Amino acid sequence: MNAPVAHRALLGAALTAALFAAGINVAQSQSEPTPAYPAAEKHKPTTLADRIVLTHEADPSNSQSVTWRTDTTVKTAQAQIAKSAGGPGFKSSATTVLATRNVQQTSSLGAETVFHTVRFTGLEPKTQYLYRLGDGTNWSEWYEFETAAATAEPFSFVYYGDAQNDIQEHWSRLVRKSYMDAPEAKLFVHAGDLVDTSNNDGQWGEWFKAAGFVNGMKPSIAVPGNHEYSGTTLAPYWRTQFAFPDNGPTQGTPAVIDALKGTVFYTDYQGVRFIALNSNVSAVASALRPEFLEIQRAWLESVLQNNPNKWTVATFHHPMFSTAEGRNNPSQRASWLPVFEKYGVDLVLQGHDHSYGRGNMAEGTTTQTGTSIYVVSVSGPKMYEANDLNWTSNGAIAKKIGMNTQLFQVISVDGETLKYKSKDATGKLYDDFTISKPATGPKVITENLESTKPANVGGSVPNTLSLSLGTPGTLGAFIPGVGKSYEATTEVTVTSTAAEATLSVVDPSTNQPGKLVNGTFALAQPLEAAVNGAFAPVTGTPSALHTWAGPVANDKLNLQFKQTIGADEALRTGSYSKPLTLTLSTTTP
Repeated sequence: MNAPVAHRALLGAALTAALFAAGINVAQSQSEPTPAYPAAEKHKPTTLADRIVLTHEADPSNSQSVTWRTDTTVKTAQAQIAKSAGGPGFKSSATTVLATRNVQQTSSLGAETVFHTVRFTGLEPKTQYLYRLGDGTNWSEWYEFETAAATAEPFSFVYYGDAQNDIQEHWSRLVRKSYMDAPEAKLFVHAGDLVDTSNNDGQWGEWFKAAGFVNGMKPSIAVPGNHEYSGTTLAPYWRTQFAFPDNGPTQGTPAVIDALKGTVFYTDYQGVRFIALNSNVSAVASALRPEFLEIQRAWLESVLQNNPNKWTVATFHHPMFSTAEGRNNPSQRASWLPVFEKYGVDLVLQGHDHSYGRGNMAEGTTTQTGTSIYVVSVSGPKMYEANDLNWTSNGAIAKKIGMNTQLFQVISVDGETLKYKSKDATGKLYDDFTISKPATGPKVITENLESTKPANVGGSVPNTLSLSLGTPGTLGAFIPGVGKSYEATTEVTVTSTAAEATLSVVDPSTNQPGKLVNGTFALAQPLEAAVNGAFAPVTGTPSALHTWAGPVANDKLNLQFKQTIGADEALRTGSYSKPLTLTLSTTTP
């Protein structure tokens, strides 16, 4: 009785194994849509670090700040850091650094969130480090960054205009393409409108997800756009997730100084001074807006007066010269433009207009030098029409205007040379120029795309219809009383530039049209003509002999004539003849 039981057990085990090996086929509905994944679930924080972003609060050659997000279960936010190595042994020398800032917020999706910031200090210049984030138990993967050199050295950075809309869907491919194109870039510069709605946690989640691990390895410089504001209120996430230098303006009305905090600053990186400004005058009450611009103007001038770097790059959101119809920023232009031009700021990087424009002041305009380059760009999918009206009406020259193209810019600095390349989402070159600043002599701006333009070599073809005849053919001697057909051939040469052409024959005479005559006598049968086909009578109306469906050159044809004479036909002594007209014509020259 025991054997059957054992047999059934083995059989059951075999069936179970077969089911697990084969899996279960789940029926799929063709009409029932899958429910949307809840945004609150998609973007909720957890114990694990996410939304990791590197920024600089202090000297990039010996410090590095990193900010990340968790839920409220993390009580001891911390980071570990070690010099990079070729194997896993670096971990034993890692140093633990506690978060210096932990800010709790309630997200727009209802989640209790904490943003943590660590500043690594005492680092060595031009050195690769590994770091990870956690709470002592739960850790992120190890991320890598490199500190800046302590002196000017060659490097590159990437600049983006507005991401703003459909960020995960469309912006993600552009930022990833830029990383593939310039993996050695040291910084990312964002000229505002990173999202569309300032307090929308889902959109910020998309922004961080689109860039992914890159934000945790390449430091960012960012300025707020108008979409980072709701009225006069800056996005609650801005100052908690971006740790920027606290070296902006300090003197002025408290409301203005508070509005500028975390949005106006400068960073020196390997021979370049990066200056961030806030162009959102709506950040303060209307009565304070003149002061909002003036405080920044005065601070800007002081930062430029005491600039030890060879190169200077400024960034803010609203363009000095708009590319979109109906947009204009005259107060900002009146306040800041003279300062940029006075100190020859090399690049002014902007967004807002969802199109592309690049140019400079016309040389000799008032006191301007025309050596500062102003750029407007867009990296997301939202697009506007573009023109150069706001440029030309304010003394500037737009060297390139473009639209309906997602773009990123790779800018490389090496000694006396700055190279700028704008590329589309496929990596195709869109704009290209070089700035040279020799130790002696003026700044030189070279349009690199000028050398790749087509030469436009060509020529014109005049309307031509040419018809020439070879030696006239003869029908020979007509023999009375003998029925016979007499034939003759003449060579015809045709050249035509028309889309189509026709060769025709006509007897223009009013004396027996189509028949050969000898004085008052005419042959009984009409003369016939043909070109590579059946003979047809010649009449007083043009008859088509041959057609061409396109241009031809020196096309040679045999024009044949035939005269039939009956055996009983009376013939008069003498010559029978008739002057005919051959015509080469067209309706589409």
